[in-house]
Amino acid sequence: MGNAYQHAIVNDAGDGPGRDVMAGLAVVKKRGFVDTTRIAVSGWSWGGFVTIWLTGHFHGFRAAVAGAAATDLLDMYALSDLNVIRRHSIVGSPWVGGREQRYREQSPITYASRIRTPTLILHDTKDARVTVTQSYKLYHALRDNGVAVKFVAYPVPGHFPGDPVRARDVYSRWLDWLDHYLGSAVSAK
Repeated sequence: MGNAYQHAIVNDAGDGPGRDVMAGLAVVKKRGFVDTTRIAVSGWSWGGFVTIWLTGHFHGFRAAVAGAAATDLLDMYALSDLNVIRRHSIVGSPWVGGREQRYREQSPITYASRIRTPTLILHDTKDARVTVTQSYKLYHALRDNGVAVKFVAYPVPGHFPGDPVRARDVYSRWLDWLDHYLGSAVSAK
């Protein structure tokens, strides 16, 4: 998306992209390009982050799928294999200069109690990029708040299942979840 876009979200990891997505959605709604009763949100990794951010801040999504979602930026800073080369859209250590609060404010898990969207969570248990603990936290937060949620953990390494059997399973579950909540014929059978 370009250098300017990437720098625009530094220290604004959730709010900025969230407003952008919702502004785009408002445009396609206004133009009549979508059935407003059948809107879902989904993504993997950063897309999973945005998915959970959106469902924690905006209502109207019928379903969500979050794969390997980075939901806790403090965990990303401390545990991700990228933590030595990247600061996850917030400049500097959370433990220096009072930045811890900013990390929490920009972490989707902080707003999990607001989520009402049925959510499918997918994750590899040996993911070094986004640790599976982030998905466990999200699962418990949603379940404890009475949200329809399903969590599937794949016992494999990597940030996405690399083998075709598990990859197909991911996509089948993803589409089946959307099919169930949107009432469409999107299944990958």
